Amino acid sequence: MTGYELVFITAPGLNDEDLAAVLKKIKKSLTDSAGKLIHEYVWGRRRLAYEIEGNDFGVYHAWYFTGSGKTVDELQRQFGYSDDILRNQIVKTDDLDAEAAFLHNLIPPKEETVAKEEVQEVSAKTEKETAEKAKTETVAETESENTEAVVEKIAETEAEVKKEELADDAEEVKTVAVDA
Repeated sequence: MTGYELVFITAPGLNDEDLAAVLKKIKKSLTDSAGKLIHEYVWGRRRLAYEIEGNDFGVYHAWYFTGSGKTVDELQRQFGYSDDILRNQIVKTDDLDAEAAFLHNLIPPKEETVAKEEVQEVSAKTEKETAEKAKTETVAETESENTEAVVEKIAETEAEVKKEELADDAEEVKTVAVDA
């Protein structure tokens, strides 16, 4: 039997029961077509490089199995029927255990993943609060600058009005002096 690596992405909106049903259906078609599942890994929910069927995220799965060409054909057929599988790829491998060990080292244990997600959520919240505070400060600075500009404009206008009044008064004095 030949060894294969199967990587597929499921829709992120599936609840646990629906995901379990999809995975069970795939496993059943694998075993029915004389295949044997050796290793199974859930890589987790990850951002997609580009949107697929309206999804920005997907849940990655990696399976290592043995089987024949018939097994691969049956799996491809089942993936084609399923709307819950966004993408899939089956690659022939020489050493299943070495490939699985390599992937296992790439995938952190679930506890680390949860801790990292919590840290990322806290840091994202902090960044958001900092950005909002900076935006508020910028708005306040802009408002104070605008207020200062308005006050300066009012002062300039008042100065011009006083100059005009003084000029009018000076003309009246000249007119009175010439008439007398």
